[in-house]
Amino acid sequence: MSLNSQTYLGHNQEAYQELRLALQLNLRRQLLIAVCDDLALQEQLAQRLEANFSPLPETVPLAAEVRARQFTLVTLRLSGDRPDLVREVLLWLKQQRRLQSSSPTTPVFQIVGIDQLTRQSPTVQNRFLASLIRVDALLTQLDCRLVVWVPRPWLGKIRQSVPGFWRSRSGLFEFMGEPGASPSAPAEPAVPPAPTSPSANLPDLWRVLRDDLSTFEQPAPASTDRTSKDAAVAQREVPPTVELPILLSSDSQAAPNKAHDLPQNPQNYTVVEQGTFSSIVMPPVGSTAAETLAALQRAEPMLPTVEPVPVPVSSPTSLHPTGDLQLPPDLAQDVELANLWRYIQGLVEQQAGPLTLARTYLALGQMGRDRLSVEAPAASVLDFATAVYDRAIAGLPEGSTDWCDALNDLASLYWLQGQQESTPDPAPWLRRSVSTYEKALQGGAKAIPADTLGRIYGNLGTVYGLLANLDDPAPCLEKAVAAYQQALVHSPAARSPIDYANLQNSLGAIHWRLSQCEQPQHHLAQAIAAYGEALAHRTAQDAPLEYAMVQNNLGIAYWSLAQHQQPVFLLERAIAAYQAALKHRTVAVSPAGCAATANNLGTAYWDLAQQAAVAGERRIATLQQAVAAYETALAAAQIALQETPPPALGFDLWATCHSAGVVHDQLAQALPETQAEARQHHLETALSQYLLTYQGWYDNPQQMEVLITALVYNAHLNFEIFGIPGQQAVLSKLPGELLAQVLRRL
Repeated sequence: MSLNSQTYLGHNQEAYQELRLALQLNLRRQLLIAVCDDLALQEQLAQRLEANFSPLPETVPLAAEVRARQFTLVTLRLSGDRPDLVREVLLWLKQQRRLQSSSPTTPVFQIVGIDQLTRQSPTVQNRFLASLIRVDALLTQLDCRLVVWVPRPWLGKIRQSVPGFWRSRSGLFEFMGEPGASPSAPAEPAVPPAPTSPSANLPDLWRVLRDDLSTFEQPAPASTDRTSKDAAVAQREVPPTVELPILLSSDSQAAPNKAHDLPQNPQNYTVVEQGTFSSIVMPPVGSTAAETLAALQRAEPMLPTVEPVPVPVSSPTSLHPTGDLQLPPDLAQDVELANLWRYIQGLVEQQAGPLTLARTYLALGQMGRDRLSVEAPAASVLDFATAVYDRAIAGLPEGSTDWCDALNDLASLYWLQGQQESTPDPAPWLRRSVSTYEKALQGGAKAIPADTLGRIYGNLGTVYGLLANLDDPAPCLEKAVAAYQQALVHSPAARSPIDYANLQNSLGAIHWRLSQCEQPQHHLAQAIAAYGEALAHRTAQDAPLEYAMVQNNLGIAYWSLAQHQQPVFLLERAIAAYQAALKHRTVAVSPAGCAATANNLGTAYWDLAQQAAVAGERRIATLQQAVAAYETALAAAQIALQETPPPALGFDLWATCHSAGVVHDQLAQALPETQAEARQHHLETALSQYLLTYQGWYDNPQQMEVLITALVYNAHLNFEIFGIPGQQAVLSKLPGELLAQVLRRL
């Protein structure tokens, strides 16, 4: 098989041979993960693998033991309407009558098509992730083997979200595409390009994939209506999406020494609702830089002037300011800082005592730290500040307040190092940050003030939350919970209600994330309690957007818990929280926030209308409220996207259009026959929403299948209610390419 590519040579050939040999071992219950971002290359490799393991016909003479080792490799392709990996395997076995057979061997299943799930709604993506939880049971019960082809963005999400699947792997094989790989290769874009089509303003669905893991798709309730099958499909494929808990308000900024920050984004390591943070806040505790300098004269006596003892420039704890440590040009123009630098040189020339030098270096580090531009800090300034703190810590008494302050700042600088685009792997920097915070806590917990302890514990929780995006998430998140709980002990509400509320908000978000890994009911209940505490110490009058943010988070926690227990009661609580948030997240003040919360509200109403206990007039009223919420979300999103640059909405705008259409169809079906005019209005509005969705989905085959299903359902309803003229009216409004597909399905 020709690969039309030289990339099969070198590393790829070696990786392919390793993958082939791993399969030839015929080990039981293998789970092999193949990583390839070049979709054309992935397809060719998968085809070659299938060809390599095609059993030879019986006419070919083979030794019995050789033939016994032969096996079949079956390729299964996932798609938007079939994202469940385990279901596809079982369906194939059922169709081949292999589930109950006594066949001694089960084929190796090769799973492809995962890259196509990138453009699917969060619900479809979550169905795929949910199916991975059951893979271990599949391997165990059927003794089968899997080869799963994934692009790198999916690999990171799987590792974070389904740690059990990741731990079950038997091998990882990485393939590299050619330089300048084909444009079809999946990637995780940072900034969308300039709009070139109606779908150009779509939210970044990879961000949705990373962030939106709030629920797995729930089955549609049974219906006795003869159109229930189409209705269930239309409702099941694209249910409304949900915005994630946001830990900061739009004008709050992420920095690890603000205890309430909890960055989640594995690419930027900064969670803000809009834009990037504007400043890092690492305030010195105790004496300021000026006070430190003033105290230096009485700290230690000056020694007689002698020739300085040479210190190796490679020493990380060197107190010598020359050689490997130079004042960066970016700071040399700062008069105050340059004067302090010259003062340190004078101290060194006079052989000042180590404590004096250490305190002076601490003042210099704090001054350089305050000059950092956090959006794009100069590497030279960051390195300089880090080196200065190293020198300060080397001479400060262990356990002192200054020593703890310096470690806190140094750990924050390590955190900032991990944020830089030039840093290929942020994990080592974050681990250094964690270890530095922990060193401060272990060495000075008995001596340093409570407010300092509270800040350090809060920072530690922040960085553990970040590490959860890169390592096994559950242990990191559990450590983050412990750190935030300690921060709350040392930062009681009586001292600073705002800090206390921010810590509770961050604690709630960590519990919410833990609910995606383990004990969902327990952690969601803990998240609800934490958000409630945050709201009890934050008023809407003083900080309306922050108050609305926490209300939105509370609504998401209630909504998530409703997927496990007491759905009607908890969905009503979620609705109340979203409504409270929308009182302050208005279109005029925060159009993007308003759109996200209104979309969440529509989701909650939609889910509530599907409950068996909600019937008759109450169901109709609930559906009407869902429609109103979706219309608010769409209107607010349209205003938000006119901003420059347009903000990330946090939900799939086209899926919201589709969901609004589904609700309008449900209303037309639920209303009594006497309200013919209202039913016609809802059917016409549903059709207009579907045609609007077409503008965003027209180039995606999987999503188009979902849309065609909804259009067919709409045409059926028009026929049942208004006869052939009603159906003809629908067909007359469809574009030609849609008309042909709908007619085939009708």
